[in-house]
Amino acid sequence: MNSIRTSTCVALSTDNKYRISNPTFLHSIIAIDSLALPDKQGNEGDHRKSETPVWLGRPAVGAYIIIYGVIALVVTVILSTIQYFLSTSSSAGRSIFPSAVHFGDTTIPYPAEIVTGVIIALIFVGKVTRLAILWATNRHQLMSDGLYVSRGIITLENSFLAPMAFSDARLIRTLGLRIAGRGLIIVDANDGRHFYLQYVKNPLEVQGIIRSTLAHPTVRTE
Repeated sequence: MNSIRTSTCVALSTDNKYRISNPTFLHSIIAIDSLALPDKQGNEGDHRKSETPVWLGRPAVGAYIIIYGVIALVVTVILSTIQYFLSTSSSAGRSIFPSAVHFGDTTIPYPAEIVTGVIIALIFVGKVTRLAILWATNRHQLMSDGLYVSRGIITLENSFLAPMAFSDARLIRTLGLRIAGRGLIIVDANDGRHFYLQYVKNPLEVQGIIRSTLAHPTVRTE
C-alpha cells in the first residue's frame, strides 16, 4: 500500500494537468489512500479485551490466620494451666497468681489467666490485621507482555516489568513458609529493580509460570 501511495504522489507531482482535468483519477487516489491506513487503535483495543491474564495472585494469608489462631489457642491453654497449677500448689504461687481479685463487692476469678488470654488475643488480632492489610494492598497480574504489580489502597503504586527487562525469578521458602505451603518469589530486573511477591500459593508452579512467560515473551503481530 505504501508503494501505491508513493507512485500516486509522483504521478500527481509530474502530471498536474492530468490530475486537474480527471476527477475520476482523484477519487481513486482517495479510495486507495483510505485503504492504506488500517485502524490500529481499534485492533489493539480488541486484542486487549480478548487477552486473559496468565496468572493472577494476592498474598495467600488464609493459612497463616489459621496457624496463628491455633498457636494462640495452644499458648493460652498452656499458660493458663501453668498459672492455675501454681496458684493452687503453694502460698508463693497464690500470691503471684491469685485465684480471685476483689474490688469492693465485685470478684474477678482467675485474673492472671484472664489477663494472659487478653494479651494473646490482642497479639493475634494484630497479626491478623497485618495480614489483612498485606492481602488488600498487594495484587500481582502476569500478562503475556509483562508483570504488573499494584500496591496500596488510598495511595496506589503500579509497577511494570517487561520481558526484555526480566532477569530471574528467585524462590525463597523458610521453614514457616514451607509449613504453610507458601513461598516468597523475588522477580529481578536487569535495571536493578526487585519485585517481591509474598506468601505465594503453589510457589514452585508460579515460579515456573513467571519464568516461562517472561523469559519467552509472546511477540504480537498487528
